[in-house]
Amino acid sequence: MGILRYVIALSTIALASPADAAGGNIRVFTINDHLLAFYDGRPPAPSQPQEGANWADFGALNVGVATYVIHRGDQALVYDSFPYMEEAKFVRDYLTKAGIKHFVLVNSHWHLDHVGGNGVYADSDRIATNKTIEILEAKKTAIETAAEWGTPAIKPLVLPNIGIDTETTLYVGDVKVGVRPIEIHSEDGLVVYLPKDRFLLAGDTLEDSVTFISEPDHVITHYRNLKRMGAWDIDRIFPNHGNPDVISHGGYQKTLIDATTSYLRKLVAHAHDADYLKGTLEDYVGDSVQRGWVSIWWAYRDAHEQNLKLMEAAWKDKALPELSP
Repeated sequence: MGILRYVIALSTIALASPADAAGGNIRVFTINDHLLAFYDGRPPAPSQPQEGANWADFGALNVGVATYVIHRGDQALVYDSFPYMEEAKFVRDYLTKAGIKHFVLVNSHWHLDHVGGNGVYADSDRIATNKTIEILEAKKTAIETAAEWGTPAIKPLVLPNIGIDTETTLYVGDVKVGVRPIEIHSEDGLVVYLPKDRFLLAGDTLEDSVTFISEPDHVITHYRNLKRMGAWDIDRIFPNHGNPDVISHGGYQKTLIDATTSYLRKLVAHAHDADYLKGTLEDYVGDSVQRGWVSIWWAYRDAHEQNLKLMEAAWKDKALPELSP
């Protein structure tokens, strides 16, 4: 296990109120004395189809985006940097006003809604898996010219400068932080675990209403790693895309993992059904909603439909494995 130490003074941050900084619709949630959530997006459903849709507004902010900050004294670890530079700048300005002078950025994976604001931390250490760095290096020109995912382009794209392949321990003052690579949602995934709190900052490994399928050929690996994650000593979970009411009131229970594995198990089990593409979001997560594990959010209907299309294409000529509950 590697160890990166960022040891700072053991003082409590004096936080500004959200009204003290201009940041559009970003809400700031105090989880405890060393963890903040910055949340943007999740607007009401539009009354008519939206023209000029882009990946940042429709695919990220419409489901809601959270980034998290672990802080102590004059230093902070920032987990992901929002889709837009302006959002990342709001976070940094807010923290600077509160007395933070030293920043470390951790990117959960390469997807653009998690690295769009990396340029705000160009003067700081930026940690990710080596796989994330490899992917971003290969796609850098395409991302900066909007050939990857379309507009908005991220220019300049600032890459992480520290790569890891195994669990790494960091210290923000007396707050021990475990940075854990795990292949869920994407092959380069990286989550953050706070052992004292038993908190998991989950990136995109878990979402509410449902996970986005980005690598349909790897879903079985993702499922098995979710089961492994379920054995971790977790009290609360904080995803990057989730219900702001749940996040602001202390996070999700471990049943968010159960809801995600149930969803993936159904996607695989029914992938050869003749009417597979007609399965509704309620068909797949209705039982988890009834149990209070997740909720239905309108923007995930499109995500679910896309998941079905990707899974059907990926598994149409393959035998379907039986996944144990």
